[in-house]
Amino acid sequence: MAEFYGRNMVFQWIGTAGTLDMSEYSRGASFLPSGKIDTNTTGAAGYETRQVGVLDFTASYKGLWQTGTAGTAATAIRNTLRFGETGTVILAPEGTAAGQDKYTLPCISQGLQTNLQYDTLTEINVSFVGNGTAIYGAY
Repeated sequence: MAEFYGRNMVFQWIGTAGTLDMSEYSRGASFLPSGKIDTNTTGAAGYETRQVGVLDFTASYKGLWQTGTAGTAATAIRNTLRFGETGTVILAPEGTAAGQDKYTLPCISQGLQTNLQYDTLTEINVSFVGNGTAIYGAY
């Protein structure tokens, strides 16, 4: 799995409620492309042959959320990332400078998970499942 922790990392969720920039308090993100490889050997072939089948991917985000922040902001984050929400993840592991990688990932949110740590510090995690074609681009 590709784990990203760059200090310039950009992670955005673009959903029906607008754009949520989660970059500032990120602790890391991951993007895991996968796919199915089908065997299509026929007849008396001496070796198996394969072809690429259906492609898929998942993405995830880990970050911090101060419980002391305004309640309306916390509610907006929770509602925007609730289970089943569809949208697009923009992931730029090294920032937005010219030539840097940019992944555009249509996804479905698997719901916001919270982990209460200490001193009003809350860790948030959210996973996304692919919902279309991942676009590998650059700024």
